[in-house]
Amino acid sequence: MKVVFYCFKLISPTLLGEYKNTTLVLEDSGQNYSYQMLVPLYKVCEGYAGRVVSDDMKQLAQEVCESIRDNMGMQNFVQVYSQIQKDLKAKRDRRKHEEKLMAVVNPVRNAKRKLRIAAKHRANKKRKIMTLKMGRWMR
Repeated sequence: MKVVFYCFKLISPTLLGEYKNTTLVLEDSGQNYSYQMLVPLYKVCEGYAGRVVSDDMKQLAQEVCESIRDNMGMQNFVQVYSQIQKDLKAKRDRRKHEEKLMAVVNPVRNAKRKLRIAAKHRANKKRKIMTLKMGRWMR
């Protein structure tokens, strides 16, 4: 992830610098690149990465985001960033709606899904506790 973010920081001036004073058109190749580059940065910065991300990685993502913002111009950056927020929020809302609909339509399947998730959580909690106990025992 760190290597990818450094690459984004290095190539953003050449890809996005010429689009600084243009209006936003997502079909435009530079703006399309900016959207593709900002999605992983947004996920890491806002905590939607799907896994635990270290603080130094979040800080690096913020720096790269600021670099891209400087290269694109504030107005274009804000438009692309808000479009990413809308798209990901719509995706999350659609997923939640599908889960609620599935719970109403097929309650047995939903109960099995909940049991599966609970078992996974129990296993993770047990693993975490065992790791802490082993850490204390090894001292």
